[in-house]
Amino acid sequence: MNVALIGSVSSSWYTLDALIRSGVEVTCVCGVDESRAEAIGDYRSLRGLANKAGIPFQSFVKVNEPRVEAFLRQHASDMLWVIGLSQLVPDRLIQIVPQGGVGFHPTMLPRGRGRAPVAWTILLGEPAAANLFFLTDQADAGDIIIQRPVTVLPDDYSEDLIQRTNEVLADAICELAPSIRAGSLPRTPQDHSQATYYAKRTPADGLIDWSATTDRAYRLVRAAGRPYPGAFSHSGGHKVTIWRALPSEGEAIPTPARPGQVLQVNSRGHPLVRTGDGGLWLTETAADNTSCEELADLLRVGVQLGGD
Repeated sequence: MNVALIGSVSSSWYTLDALIRSGVEVTCVCGVDESRAEAIGDYRSLRGLANKAGIPFQSFVKVNEPRVEAFLRQHASDMLWVIGLSQLVPDRLIQIVPQGGVGFHPTMLPRGRGRAPVAWTILLGEPAAANLFFLTDQADAGDIIIQRPVTVLPDDYSEDLIQRTNEVLADAICELAPSIRAGSLPRTPQDHSQATYYAKRTPADGLIDWSATTDRAYRLVRAAGRPYPGAFSHSGGHKVTIWRALPSEGEAIPTPARPGQVLQVNSRGHPLVRTGDGGLWLTETAADNTSCEELADLLRVGVQLGGD
């Protein structure tokens, strides 16, 4: 059995690499065009890897473009793997292949179906997993082909969890390779009564509520961080993006200080900001169209972060 692959992010790249390394025949690859890279968090082009392996490649902006269907029909495949694509794949594309479609999701299905799974995993402290499953008309609800747990560490940022999940996914594909080639993939139905769902997240959801607990603010910084748009606050009319942070440990927090107030700045220029129950060190920050000196002024002692 052979496969065609559609994708646009790092999990797509790891999937293609694992399929190639494990000897599975990949008939063709479709990937989101490089011109859309800035619009897709965790974007990774599949063109170079496909070309290196001699696999026909077709780029697209929208997966429902007629040229995508024509390309898939030209390069007949047994299965269509749709890995790391946020666009809805039309049924007519899946119906091209006789053995159906395969998808990927990084939660412990049936828990955590839906959008922004990596961010929600960190925000809610949920378990993670690398799953391959058969595509159905319901999101992330098809029979499981393989599910492998992924360790979530207490200080993981999204980029850390994505990388670890990709490595587990690649190992799972190599483990499955004999079954893929033989056309005998296992399938285990999900217990739909245990399903939970994650909602869509937007860049605006990265706004920090400084009256929340330190743990909640720290989770948001880690969840919204690279490759996503980042957690943020405002100061002096500027949007300040907080890429990395650390909870305070042992520092005296003045009782009169208000949430969002900069309490001190250490020798590295990192500000300590008051939260609802303690403080959060901002260890990597940025503000659009500001110099280092201007950013330091925006985060000086006594400044109040927050608002618009």
